[in-house]
Amino acid sequence: MTEAEGSYRTPYTAYPGGSIPPASTTPADGRSDLWTFFWLTLANTAIISTAGIVAWWFVH
Repeated sequence: MTEAEGSYRTPYTAYPGGSIPPASTTPADGRSDLWTFFWLTLANTAIISTAGIVAWWFVH
């Protein structure tokens, strides 16, 4: 097994409630989490933008 196939080793210790992923997190899992965050960010931006446009339309 090569380094790329193994789990990602973070130099920091994970603690309960912390934002540091555990050492057992694989690079594929990390990329999956980043893509999930990306799409959720786009969805939230669209929701907030739509609400702002609708509010502006009601005011004017």
